[in-house]
Amino acid sequence: MIGYPFSLRDPAGRLLREQDRVLRLVHPDGMENARACLQSPTIARWQAERRFIRTRELAPADWPGMPVGCRVTTVLEHETVPFPSHPCEWAPGMLKDAGLLTLDLAAELLEENRGIKDATPLNVLFVGSQPVFVDALSVEDRDPRCPVWLPYGQFVRTFILPLIANCHLGWSLRRTFTGARDGLIPEELYALLPWRSRLSPGVFGTVTGPAMLSRLRPRAAFPSLPVTDERRARFVLRNLLRHLRKAVESQDGDTRESSWTSYRDPAVHSAEYDAARLQIIEGVCRAHQPRRVLDVGANDGAFSTLAASCGADVVAIDRDEAVIDKAFRHVRGSSSRVLYLVVDLADPTPATGWRNAERPSFLDRAAGSFDLVLCLAVLHHLVVGDGLSLTAVMDLLATLTRDVLVVEFVPSDDPWCVRLAAGRPLPAERWSIGVLEEEAARHFAVLSRHSVGENSRTILVLRRLVKA
Repeated sequence: MIGYPFSLRDPAGRLLREQDRVLRLVHPDGMENARACLQSPTIARWQAERRFIRTRELAPADWPGMPVGCRVTTVLEHETVPFPSHPCEWAPGMLKDAGLLTLDLAAELLEENRGIKDATPLNVLFVGSQPVFVDALSVEDRDPRCPVWLPYGQFVRTFILPLIANCHLGWSLRRTFTGARDGLIPEELYALLPWRSRLSPGVFGTVTGPAMLSRLRPRAAFPSLPVTDERRARFVLRNLLRHLRKAVESQDGDTRESSWTSYRDPAVHSAEYDAARLQIIEGVCRAHQPRRVLDVGANDGAFSTLAASCGADVVAIDRDEAVIDKAFRHVRGSSSRVLYLVVDLADPTPATGWRNAERPSFLDRAAGSFDLVLCLAVLHHLVVGDGLSLTAVMDLLATLTRDVLVVEFVPSDDPWCVRLAAGRPLPAERWSIGVLEEEAARHFAVLSRHSVGENSRTILVLRRLVKA
């Protein structure tokens, strides 16, 4: 199991991992919120629907590892998530779904005079293609006469403005969230948007209006919360949540394309070549029955989907946000067991947050977590295109798989390899099938070799010499 080792910013409690368990230590300040969550009929229904993380309260005897002197009222145990991800690794469609999930939860809790105290993508994880709300201590009782949704500003900064920047400026979510954990500011985004974008319906209310008002009136201290009757307060909040939902849905990049979104086009690769690779991967999955699979350079997810159909939980990564977004949109709303993430293995997600301890790096989360790692037509991108040594690449791949690795070698005279080389020479001592097999032999035994395609590409099925 992989999980966050702890959380640092919530005064109500902290999250930790103990072996294969995810535990939340609840401080006295968080006990009321914990009760609000555990007693909520909405949360009980969402847990049954797998939209809220399944949570149970532990008796002291169920967890003897309580630190001495720890200010803890109770301990909650959460269901584990196969592979936690960060918002900077998501495609835009995933951020949209996480935002809509957050608004749906707030709207349904409103009917029982409860709400959520914060509204950030960090409260959501994905299990396959499905977003799941995971912050149990965010649920709280609310004053039914108050018409203010306190997380409004946070929701706009961390959901709507990053989607606007992606849709209108082409900013990747990695660019936004790696540099701005707490999202974007309307004034800063307004200065970068063209006039046509500033006046569009989905942008004016959340960027242009607030930016113009901030020029006319400097920021003041937060006013005391208005109080009205319950019916009017609920009416105002329902309308606000509907307005935010429309703002999220209006930011859509469905038509965005890249040079890799047509990779599976028959004009680029023959149907026979693709069919041969799929047959090999199906044979590997049937023979080894992996429970968890990492597909590096997944593109449209054809191999990921195949592995998932064989019963595996799959993490599919690609450096191209457009192809991951397209693949995710193809399975969104389904029960797909494939988690699509925007990750560049040559420059993977770093550890971030306070002392680099709040959000672990991709490699920390991935190390030794997969029974099968697929690297189809990826090695030449890392070695030829990115300039990494084959030794370093194979060393890394050996840390990711517990058992089997499948790699595809693309020879130096292949058109795609020539394109990546960009006129640079490719000496045989650096890039050849013989060198690959020598490097692989340091960590793996060769189970089988397969020639595929018109340009003598070779697929090697490898098994770790010592299983992790």
